[in-house]
Amino acid sequence: MASRPLSQKFLISTLVVAGLYLIILGAQRFYEHYQVKQIALEFVSALETGNQAQIRALLTPEKADLAEKLKQDSQNSAAPLDCRILDVKLDGDAAQVRIQIQKEGYAIKPDIHLLKSQTGVWKVSSISQAKVDPLWYDQEDRKYREQLIKEGVPPEEVQGRVLAKELARSLHTTVEDSSAAPVNP
Repeated sequence: MASRPLSQKFLISTLVVAGLYLIILGAQRFYEHYQVKQIALEFVSALETGNQAQIRALLTPEKADLAEKLKQDSQNSAAPLDCRILDVKLDGDAAQVRIQIQKEGYAIKPDIHLLKSQTGVWKVSSISQAKVDPLWYDQEDRKYREQLIKEGVPPEEVQGRVLAKELARSLHTTVEDSSAAPVNP
């Protein structure tokens, strides 16, 4: 059996070491994805149940004081919460998890931003894109319309008030009730 030249042995050894390095790097990245997903799901679960201790533990130290402020009306509802991961983006020590949360027929798709601490633990640093489902607004407008009709408001004025609320909502403001002081042009 012929022995291989030293350069060929070096090349094979280098390829094997590089392959092992890439496998380890891929496994580490896979594990990071898994960790980030789990933290995001745990955070949503803690929000759903109102578990302030768990919320505080999952937030970055700078944001931990927000745990008391995250009480939600939906925590009183017995309807089940359906949460699923849509996308995970890792960028060094920062991550973004886009999730879809559905409850009682409504859905939101917030982005949960996480930061990796010096100890290697992922913590929630912020939430963005947590906008109200437009279906909820439609239902609220329908209830408002029904309330105005029950009060005997003329149909033209009902439509105007509902449109005014929609416009105010899109401009991030509120509408004052004009029924108290009629305006004559």
